[in-house]
Amino acid sequence: MKDRLTIALPVYKRTDFIRKALESAINQTVECSILLIDNHSPHNEFKEIIESYRNVDIEYVKTEETVPQDENFNNCFRFAKTPWVTVLHDDDMLHFQYVEFCRDIFNRFGEKVGGIIYKNHVGEEEWDEVDKRKKLTDDIRKLNPSYFHFHNIPFPGVLLKKDQALKIGGFNNDLHPIADFDFWYRYSLIENVYYVNQEMAYFRISPTQSTNRLIDSMINNIYEYRLREIRKSKHNNLLAKLGLEYSRMNNIQYFKDTYYEVEMPKRFINEDKMTKASRILKNRVIRKIVEKYMNYLSFSKA
Repeated sequence: MKDRLTIALPVYKRTDFIRKALESAINQTVECSILLIDNHSPHNEFKEIIESYRNVDIEYVKTEETVPQDENFNNCFRFAKTPWVTVLHDDDMLHFQYVEFCRDIFNRFGEKVGGIIYKNHVGEEEWDEVDKRKKLTDDIRKLNPSYFHFHNIPFPGVLLKKDQALKIGGFNNDLHPIADFDFWYRYSLIENVYYVNQEMAYFRISPTQSTNRLIDSMINNIYEYRLREIRKSKHNNLLAKLGLEYSRMNNIQYFKDTYYEVEMPKRFINEDKMTKASRILKNRVIRKIVEKYMNYLSFSKA
C-alpha cells in the first residue's frame, strides 16, 4: 500500500502529541507512505523528531509561508504522491490495522469505493485500543450525502481520493471552523463513501482547547448549513426537520458534557422551533420514528 495510500499529518508549532500520532502511522500492520506537512513553524523541532526515527521513511515538507489551518489540510493532498490520502491531526491516532482494513475494503468492494469513513473513539484519556488486534466488522454501509444533514463527520480516519479532493477545491478556508464538515459533505456528493461502524481512529478532546466562538459556530453555523441543504433536498418534510432539531439538541448536549466551562451561544437560530421540537420528541414513539427515518436517509446497503 506504500504506493497507494498516504497518512498525512498537517502540523504547526505544537509538538505535545506528535510522536504518538507519528508512531500510530509508523506501526501500521501494512506499510504505507507517511507525509508530514509543517505549516512554516517558527522552529525546526518537527524535522528533528522525524530524523530521530532512523530507518523509517517519512517525507517532510516545510511550507514557505504559514497559511490558515484548513489550507494546510489542502497541502496534504497537494504534496501526497499516492492516489489515496487520509489526514491525521497531530494530536490524534490511527488504529494499527487502519491501512490493513482499508486494503481489505478495497479488495471486497473494488472500484466502487470512492472513500472510507470509520467510527472514531473520542476522549481525553489515551486510547488503549490503538494496538489491540481486531477483526474487520461486517457492518459496512454506503453513506448517503444526507448523512450530513443529521450527523457530524468522524474525523480523523477518513480516506479519500487525492485527485477528487483537489477537484472540488478541498477545504474552504472561509468556512472555518466548519470547513471539514462542508468538505466531507461536498465529497460525498461526487463519490461512493463507505461507512465502517468500527472504531479505527482516536480523536483527542481537551476542554482547554475549546473556544466559545468555535462552539457557537459548530452549533449555529452547522444548523444553518443543514437547514439550507434539507430545504433543497427531496426529503424537505416534517420528519427530516424534526431530525435536524434532534441532531442540534444532541450537539448542544455533547458540548455541555464535554466542555464543562464553555458558554452556550446567547442566540440559537430558530430557537422557537428547537423548543417546539423538544416537546414533541419527548414522546418516545415519535423519537424512535425520527431516529429510524434519519438512519434510512443516512445509509444504504453497501
